[in-house]
Amino acid sequence: MTDNFAERLVKKKPDSSDNMKKFMIILGTVIITAVTMYLAFVTGLYLILAITMGVIYGAYYFFRDTNIEYEYTFTNGELDVDKIIGQRRRKHLITINTAKLIDFGEVNADTPDNQDATLFLCSDNTDEGEYYADAEDEEYGKIRLIFTPDEKMVSYIEKTMPRIIKYRKQR
Repeated sequence: MTDNFAERLVKKKPDSSDNMKKFMIILGTVIITAVTMYLAFVTGLYLILAITMGVIYGAYYFFRDTNIEYEYTFTNGELDVDKIIGQRRRKHLITINTAKLIDFGEVNADTPDNQDATLFLCSDNTDEGEYYADAEDEEYGKIRLIFTPDEKMVSYIEKTMPRIIKYRKQR
């Protein structure tokens, strides 16, 4: 038996919320730096400049955390999704056994609504090539994963998903 393995890393395109966070980090850094520099020169306590350096480092740290990537790994019927924050921290989000999928398909106007499911929005945020995968999870109950797989990963998922889903897609 050959192993089916596919891996994909997608970078999330910043949305308005991400851009607002970046703007607020920069604005806060400029204000706090100006205040601490003023205090350092007025009081003569140049130790306050250490606070300024700490604020700048903290701003850099938080600014990098607004860069999000998602890694999808498909291995022999299991789809793992990880979130990579600032290219330095990794958080495992979900593992889905594709043989137990409830529904799977490309996201479009005909995509069925699934209001009662826990949503995992792990796409590149471009609305192109997005797929959904509905499943049951022990921790979250009903889940819906929105992600951006490549064609190789889609073909592996379609090979392992239940036949009833394949049959519904053909009709």
